[in-house]
Amino acid sequence: MTDALSVAKKYFTVTPCEVPAEFAAMKTSKMKTNIEQYKVEGLGNMTFQHASAMFGMMKMEMMCVTPTDRDVPLFSYDLIDAMGKLTLIIELYDVMLDKTDDLEKALEVIKAEYKDLPDDDRGEHWYDNIKMASSVSKKDKKKVIGAACDELYGKYLEAYFAAAAAMPEVADKAAKRAASDAYVQGLLDNGGPSTDIFVDMLGKEKTTEYFKKYIFGTE
Repeated sequence: MTDALSVAKKYFTVTPCEVPAEFAAMKTSKMKTNIEQYKVEGLGNMTFQHASAMFGMMKMEMMCVTPTDRDVPLFSYDLIDAMGKLTLIIELYDVMLDKTDDLEKALEVIKAEYKDLPDDDRGEHWYDNIKMASSVSKKDKKKVIGAACDELYGKYLEAYFAAAAAMPEVADKAAKRAASDAYVQGLLDNGGPSTDIFVDMLGKEKTTEYFKKYIFGTE
């Protein structure tokens, strides 16, 4: 499996952050989760979340990079392994201050290489207007698409971190942080497939703290 942390470390200095015990590992009757948070120096926040549900029959891996220092999109990755089926979701959100499409073009070339993998319709959501065209969602039997999905993810990571490393840091970091935080606030205000689960588990106030401080690192 692609090690996203190793890819990040090829391009940036990465430092682990301390996550309070109440958020580092959580367990309810429905789901168990744990997270690891990192500061990617000169780029922003990187968090991994590992979750399991249905007595371990469903496993979910999440990784997100929230840019606060360089003008790239927000990168969100989910991998859901359940009942022999695998769902890969890579979504990039336009939180950029200056609209450039070099990274988007590079990612769309990679996306086209995997066009034969079955797509998964994610339905309509409030954030569709900022979800970039390079976003992908694939679903099929794990044994059929597992290796290809991991390869696709690895290529996206390389393109993303390479593009970020090649550009200068933004002059107005407060504005960049605010642009990323607007997406996070949108999740809290409007909901989303995973956001709703955490609001149900933790309540709105604790979910806000969990998301802004530890998942996305915008506070």
